[in-house]
Amino acid sequence: YLVLCAVFDTIDDTVMVRKMVLNEIQSELDGIVMSVSGRKLLKYLIAGRESSQTHSQVIESLKVGEDNAISKKDPEVRRQEILKSVSPAVVQYCVENVESLLLDNSTASLIPMVVEHAGGEVSEILTALISYLNTETMESYPVHFTLKKILKIEGNKLGEMMIGQVDNETLCGWVNSNRGAWTVLRVLECVEGEGREGLVAALKNAGVDSFTESAGRDALFEFLDK
Repeated sequence: YLVLCAVFDTIDDTVMVRKMVLNEIQSELDGIVMSVSGRKLLKYLIAGRESSQTHSQVIESLKVGEDNAISKKDPEVRRQEILKSVSPAVVQYCVENVESLLLDNSTASLIPMVVEHAGGEVSEILTALISYLNTETMESYPVHFTLKKILKIEGNKLGEMMIGQVDNETLCGWVNSNRGAWTVLRVLECVEGEGREGLVAALKNAGVDSFTESAGRDALFEFLDK
């Protein structure tokens, strides 16, 4: 995967790179996502040299090729051209495979990365994610991790979509799981308006004792009492 990363960094003819490399990657996303090296490659393709996605030692090793005599194009222009070519397919893959991606921490980490760095419209990913949620899945660590990450990146957008697409009865039901309660708390911290007020009222009307005891439940009702 390091060789391909170097290709993306140095070859100015991104049309050729798309035809010879990116098209092949897009046709084999299932296998790439299931591979450790494949996921590293996708993270570099989508997020570039973002230190939270690519190890600093890898970034430093790739910087060695920056002074080559062949590359003339501005590195950021080249990167954006490659990103524009590959991101629609990766976004669509996340939409169609959100359930399988959320089965494991390593694959789930791709979803917030794509939301943050792919560019363009990612609402379809958020909609697919929301449709997968229920009280049972809220207790899944990969789901909890993904929601926590995305709420930090697109908190207002995801929060508004969750309140708009999930009824208050279901949102209140999530509070019966510890991780679900933490998620509802983060949503309330991110949004404003009538939807938020309606959810707050529903939670207060139900009362703290109607929910399963947990640290998340207690933190949520402490927030509501402020």
